[in-house]
Amino acid sequence: MTKKVLKYMSFLLPGIIFFGCESDFLDVTPQAAENSASFYLTQEHADQAVIAAYSLFNNIGTWDVNMMQRLGDIPSDDAEAGGEDVTDCPNLQAFNQLIPLTTEAIYEDVFGTMYRAIYFSNIAIEQIPAIKDKDPDADPALLDKRVAEAKFIRAINYFYLTKIFGGVPLVDHILGAEEYQQPRAEIKAIYELIEQDLKDAIAVLPERSGWGTEVGRASKGAAKALLGTLYLFESSYARNYGGSDARFDGMTERWDEALAVSEEVINSGEYELVGINGETFESWRGPETNGFRYIFTSDGDNSKEGVFEIQCIEEGLGWAAARGNAMAQWSGSRYYLDEEGSPARTATWGFGVPTQELYNAFEPGDPRLKVTMTREGDTDSIQIGNSLWVPYCFDHCITKVYARKWEASSAEFLDVGAPWHGAPQNIRLIRFAEVYLNAAEAALMDGQDAKALQYVNKVRERARMCGGPGNTVPAALTSVTMEDIMQERRFELSSEGKRFFDIVRWGIAADLLNAVPTYDGYPREFIVGKHEFQPIPQREVTLSNDVLVQYEGW
Repeated sequence: MTKKVLKYMSFLLPGIIFFGCESDFLDVTPQAAENSASFYLTQEHADQAVIAAYSLFNNIGTWDVNMMQRLGDIPSDDAEAGGEDVTDCPNLQAFNQLIPLTTEAIYEDVFGTMYRAIYFSNIAIEQIPAIKDKDPDADPALLDKRVAEAKFIRAINYFYLTKIFGGVPLVDHILGAEEYQQPRAEIKAIYELIEQDLKDAIAVLPERSGWGTEVGRASKGAAKALLGTLYLFESSYARNYGGSDARFDGMTERWDEALAVSEEVINSGEYELVGINGETFESWRGPETNGFRYIFTSDGDNSKEGVFEIQCIEEGLGWAAARGNAMAQWSGSRYYLDEEGSPARTATWGFGVPTQELYNAFEPGDPRLKVTMTREGDTDSIQIGNSLWVPYCFDHCITKVYARKWEASSAEFLDVGAPWHGAPQNIRLIRFAEVYLNAAEAALMDGQDAKALQYVNKVRERARMCGGPGNTVPAALTSVTMEDIMQERRFELSSEGKRFFDIVRWGIAADLLNAVPTYDGYPREFIVGKHEFQPIPQREVTLSNDVLVQYEGW
């Protein structure tokens, strides 16, 4: 939503966030439902109901550092836990080593936050339609849009829940008193709900431009992009696990559908690969910032690259202080070199560090490399307090590589006393480049190699054009394989929380992760049939009286 709407949310968030941080995520007395006769009466009430559902995107650290870094990057082959040393934040080291505890608090946070969003979405979906008969001044078309927004929010939360935990409780309505203890549903059943929610949303939501100044709301394009991703995941699961793993029962290969809906987004005219024509932009990084760098600055928030972004601001009012991005704090370099060339501490923490293997996989000269990371021996610098640029120091970095994609300027983050979750740049959940790569993969698997080549080359073209006049890297491919597309996703989406989920759906996680130990020498073992998904929070299993059952191995 717009920054203005987010400031309005500041008054609503304290109760929601307090409510959202409790642990009895499914055992919720639906107070809003009990009071619906006195509340869900007007257009304003409908707006507030949907704002409540949106608000959980901004629960502290959930959607960025927890979901993206801890669950999407650190368990993969592209990142290590990092920190001061291998004893720093033992739970993050456990994610890296594939030995997390079922009692891990991060699971409770992610599971609970997403179910809170689903809960508020269910309220909106059930209560808003009746407002048409209660408020003669309400706009029926806008009420329909509010319901469609709630369906998108429910869908994206369920999609991430299934990526992380596999089958989870399917709660598609406000629970009655006898319904609190819910078992796992089959992943396919949840996918069917997500698919229907997204189709319903697509039929009603406007395109991104149709919202006018209300930037950040769910749009037709966002719903289509998510539906294409859903089809892609189902197709991958069916191809790589179908028939041999009961967790994926009922799934089918739907490459043609994934391609078709992704192409609708590509051809909508609503989005573009920023910088594909060599344009540069003014940002805190400099007056001629290349397009790929620009889209990861706060200056690039809500650019035409953004299909769905979580809106982040740091307004300094202290109302739960929950709307910022945590990635700048958690992934920024922990040390720099002072004027004497000695290690000195920054104010950021250096977790989720990229691996040397990922760095080496980039083709030399690919402009995305220096946007994404830096390693010992490079000449890059980091901005610390008072906008001072200093060299990175790698003395306490286990991989000797630091992430750069989520850095914030000191003027907008450290110098204003923002909390660790207060960096201002938006969280990019769906980028247009990912839609192109989804289409490329779906086209290749559907036997349409020419389209696959066309779409993967568009992503490479933008990368190449961000290198300045005369840059030739990465060159256009003349043919394309699945390995090419896998690598292109790796380069384009690095540090965005995609890698672990990709290597799982492709069925290659065990081959990649068991081939080498972690950087501290731990003999990591990805167990097929177990590690594709994280465990359900043990607290939820206990509260369910064992109606919720862990997958085998957990």
